[in-house]
Amino acid sequence: MNTDLAVVDADTAGPLLGADCPDVYFTAGYGTAAASTEPGTWQLAHRADRILLPYVVRRLDPTTSDAVSPYGYSGIHVETDCASTELAGFWRGALDHWRDTGMVTLFLRFSPLDLASVVAVQRLGVIELTRRADTITVPVNQGSTAIWAGMEGRSRTAIRKARNAGLGGTIRAADPDDVVAGSPFRRLYEQTMLRVGSAPGYLFAQEYYRKLVDGLGKALLIAEVREPGGAVVASALVLRHRDRAHYHLAGSDPRTVRDGANNLLLWTILEWAAENGCALVHLGGGVRPDDGLFQFKRSFGGRRTQFWTGAVVLDERRYAGLLTEHARTLGRDVDELRRSGYFPGYRLGRS
Repeated sequence: MNTDLAVVDADTAGPLLGADCPDVYFTAGYGTAAASTEPGTWQLAHRADRILLPYVVRRLDPTTSDAVSPYGYSGIHVETDCASTELAGFWRGALDHWRDTGMVTLFLRFSPLDLASVVAVQRLGVIELTRRADTITVPVNQGSTAIWAGMEGRSRTAIRKARNAGLGGTIRAADPDDVVAGSPFRRLYEQTMLRVGSAPGYLFAQEYYRKLVDGLGKALLIAEVREPGGAVVASALVLRHRDRAHYHLAGSDPRTVRDGANNLLLWTILEWAAENGCALVHLGGGVRPDDGLFQFKRSFGGRRTQFWTGAVVLDERRYAGLLTEHARTLGRDVDELRRSGYFPGYRLGRS
């Protein structure tokens, strides 16, 4: 294998992906859980700890596969002092490895918290980059009082309303019972996904949650808002990594939305993060650019962060053949699949 490159899986990652890795999305624990949803196998291409690229290999047939970043935000992490020649050498080695293993395409979801790596990859000039809808990041290292002051008035009003209605918020380390089928979190999250008409892929199987708990341990948190009688009416999973926290999955009872349950849920997370050594909380984005969900998250005093994706065709001949085959199955034109903006095009309309 090229000396600029090493490829590991969950069994061989070892100490490389401990607390010092760039973010939770690069860890083997998170990647293994994400891989179960594709389904696929988590791997990480790296050059020491200076360049890291996690991905999930999805088998297309016995000799062919494609790959995608684990659900979330990782892409490629490039250390700030990494020379362009170092990144180019890593990329050459990665291309050789992927092509040797029959990989056709690679789709990357970059981190909005690591735009320096996006710039480094852009300079490399080998990945087709696309800017997607922005996400929201809330700085919390100035303390909860400053966060409260920086929020829009409507958010503060909604939180006061929730408290006046007797709602209360808590956050703690998640345990296996918190994510089993029928648990308050699962019930609220799944009902919310069905209510908003989300894609089936957002309804995760029990294996995903089991691996998430096993893989992340105390880094997986659960935030809850309860009614005076104790019933959970809003809940979210939060991923903690060093000085940052990610709002991961959430759901709520529509009866309590007007009482400010969702606002109290996010405030509970932000206040906890400020009091527990975090510098920022990444809330993610909306379903569409600047939609209602995005504006709701932004009302907590957040700043816009750019979200980029990257697409790479590794085997043009095989890619063309897969597109032709899929277009025939759908009764559509190949060029239409190419123009759709969906990558890889041969997965358009598939679960």
